[in-house]
Amino acid sequence: MISIEFLVTIATLAFVFAMAAQLLNLEAAWGGMWDLGIAGLIGVGAYSYVLLTTASDALMPGLGLPWPVGMLGAGVITGLVALVIGWPALRLRGEYFLITTFAFAEILRQIIVIQRDITGGTFGLTTIVKPFEFQFTIEGYPYVRLALTVVLTAVVWLVCSRIATSSYGATLRAARDNEPLAMAMGKKIKTLRLSTYATVGLMCGLFVGPAYAWMLGALVPSVFSSHLTFTLWAGLVIGGLGSRFGPIVGALLLTGVSEMVRLVHVPPELANLHAAAHPMLVGLLLIIVLRWRPDGLLSERGTFARLRRRHRRPAAPGSTAAGADSPTVSTPILTGSAHDSNS
Repeated sequence: MISIEFLVTIATLAFVFAMAAQLLNLEAAWGGMWDLGIAGLIGVGAYSYVLLTTASDALMPGLGLPWPVGMLGAGVITGLVALVIGWPALRLRGEYFLITTFAFAEILRQIIVIQRDITGGTFGLTTIVKPFEFQFTIEGYPYVRLALTVVLTAVVWLVCSRIATSSYGATLRAARDNEPLAMAMGKKIKTLRLSTYATVGLMCGLFVGPAYAWMLGALVPSVFSSHLTFTLWAGLVIGGLGSRFGPIVGALLLTGVSEMVRLVHVPPELANLHAAAHPMLVGLLLIIVLRWRPDGLLSERGTFARLRRRHRRPAAPGSTAAGADSPTVSTPILTGSAHDSNS
């Protein structure tokens, strides 16, 4: 019998991953910055939030700030860290950028381990300030935590959707599809990408890190390893790179299917096989989706085609709408960015 508490916990984790997958979609799918270090930014946000909100004692030098202030402070700190990482990393391209962001994420995790006087080292931090925790019972608070996570996921979706449909987002996709042409139109590509990467860091610290800390109840460095990054990437690929709803769908599906395996009871001698079922299911989902839906469950082409149809105005008599009906994505993106050379 599946308990409601277990389902609520899984749903909370799924929506936290949905938030992170949307930010990964913003920088990787729309911005062309294939990042393998997002787990490090989430870790900075989570630890910053806990250190800002927890009261200082003999074991931890916390500041004891209110949780809304802690979220804002964590966002600012993580955004600044993203700026420091992005400044040298964004000068690189392709696999070199991947390797650099992965290396920075591992460096951040090792700093957390080494600075045990601040972060607790490998033992981590066990005191987490949660919003409205004392206004509800222990049994009822998981539902409140889930509601807060859903609200934050909706806020992240609204922000990412606004960016996607703006001239800023059009310029991002134009630089991704044809960087020399975007630069020829007067776009400052390096500044654009650095600001996008910093925005992703800001929202990782403001939304994802605190929500992940609330869900976990304790922070240890191993939580923010490369496994978290690869899980987010798997959810994004399954849902659909470049789609507005794809990251949410992919994260919810991946988390639900892979975590439900924990409900299966197996004999002790099969414990190792049972533990390997989680990555096996992730790989199986990826193979199935990439075999029959190479663009993911929801595609970027379909997302922006629907937006173009929604905002299309009736053509004047004698005019042609061939450009609006074009099935490609890159043409309207570049056209949209050409109308706003100052973005």
